[in-house]
Amino acid sequence: MNDHYWGILRGSMALLLCWISVGVLHASRSSEDAKAAAFYSGPIMRWDLTLPTQSLAALRSDAREYVVGDLRIGTNLFTNVGVHLKGSAGSKRPVDDKPSWTVSLDHFHRGQIAFGQTKFHLNNAVQDSTYLNQNLASRVYRAAGIPATRSTHAWVTLNGRELGVYVVVESYDHRYLRRAFPEEGSLPGNLYEGGFVGDIERNLQRDAGSGPEDRSDLETLRRAVDAPPEVRLERLSQVLDLDPFLTFAAIQLTLDDWDGYVRNRNNYRIHFRRQDGRAVFLPSGIDQLLVHADAAVREGWRGKVANALFALPGPRLQLRARLRELSTSVLSERFLTNELAQLQGRLDAALAVLPVMGRETINLDLDREAIRVHQRLAVVAQELADWADPMPRWPAGRRVRPDDWKALIQYGQADVASPTEGSVQLTVRTNGTIASVRTSLTLPAGRYQLVGQARTRGVVAITDEFGSGAGLRLTGSTRTQHLEGNTEWTPLFYPFRQFDDGPVTLVLELRADAGEAWFENVEVVSEPADSH
Repeated sequence: MNDHYWGILRGSMALLLCWISVGVLHASRSSEDAKAAAFYSGPIMRWDLTLPTQSLAALRSDAREYVVGDLRIGTNLFTNVGVHLKGSAGSKRPVDDKPSWTVSLDHFHRGQIAFGQTKFHLNNAVQDSTYLNQNLASRVYRAAGIPATRSTHAWVTLNGRELGVYVVVESYDHRYLRRAFPEEGSLPGNLYEGGFVGDIERNLQRDAGSGPEDRSDLETLRRAVDAPPEVRLERLSQVLDLDPFLTFAAIQLTLDDWDGYVRNRNNYRIHFRRQDGRAVFLPSGIDQLLVHADAAVREGWRGKVANALFALPGPRLQLRARLRELSTSVLSERFLTNELAQLQGRLDAALAVLPVMGRETINLDLDREAIRVHQRLAVVAQELADWADPMPRWPAGRRVRPDDWKALIQYGQADVASPTEGSVQLTVRTNGTIASVRTSLTLPAGRYQLVGQARTRGVVAITDEFGSGAGLRLTGSTRTQHLEGNTEWTPLFYPFRQFDDGPVTLVLELRADAGEAWFENVEVVSEPADSH
């Protein structure tokens, strides 16, 4: 056989071996995933952790550094396991109490694996007396298409000391990425940890992934969030997967996850998908739910991405639609109470070893969880019922002359002449006076200008963060146009944008140490609508 045919044969054999190795790897991964799925859905196991004296001493000195020990899960013994303490704020406990743990089977013993996993988190649930929040919420997220990490329960001991019931949570790591985003292959995009009450402007820790090391993916998201309103939605849609974010937000708002990303910029991960670079937000540390039955779903967003997105009228209406959609499926009382019943059934085996009083206390809290679900869903349903359809947009050029002006003297003394036939007079009597008349007007989403005319006599202006001298604006805003000294009738205008249907408060004011100001012909004028 000549060299040409030998070359073809060698190439074919190499290709065949590559196919075989890929197939073996795929089969291995499928087997690991199946074992992990069986573990998280199977019976609750006993976890017996044994730490030598030197490891305990090291944890008392530095709780975050890995120390070595042995771990028995059920009948399976794992040696030279790496563990350290975890938790922050309310959940942090020392090693001699009931701490939360991070368990890495292969930190000191390379290749060691249990139930298709190498890393677990054991949460002490000291802020969740039901031991159910993490498990319930993760089931809801996954049922709704958000690939949250899986969880189960365990009964844990440390050197023979009974620590009690724990919540076992899958780790956000490279194995998680491979399972949750298989379409990205062996080189998925970056996975970032949010940190403690830290938003996207921070230099977030990268937990896994093979994306850009300079965190340029995060910077692109930051720029989109900070973009002007007229282009923000377009830019956000290029770097954020909007549909799962709507679901993510709807679940957090309905379950009142007050310590999650949407409300508190806490307990979250961000994964940037390799194929399109768009971000997917993921929940983490879901241990405080259903605390405030009357919490609003239409306000109170502290997460920058949520705040920037839902300030826009279109996404706000999409959020309303997603809340209503999920209220008939994974956020319905039927679905949630069924999940609670299944979780309670699995907990019975672990609770059976507790003293009688301990069982009664936890079971009482389990019952209260169902009651809290019912109360919370009733509040959300009422708020959705009250969330009206959008008001009809005003046609361009429509003019409305407000009435029912009310005087407000914030500082100093002033005379305020009651508005008569559309005119207002403000006269300063003491230094450092801020006097105004105000009225409210309900407007549909759109662009507007507040316009009018004013003249002044002897105005000695004072300046602060809201403006100077005589002028007009909206409450809470800053104006740049002002009049001072002696002026004749001068046109004034204040452009503004209404991102959602609702009231605005119009302000005609004089901020001065002395002088008088007159206003007339004050109107709100609609500008042409834009595509955003």
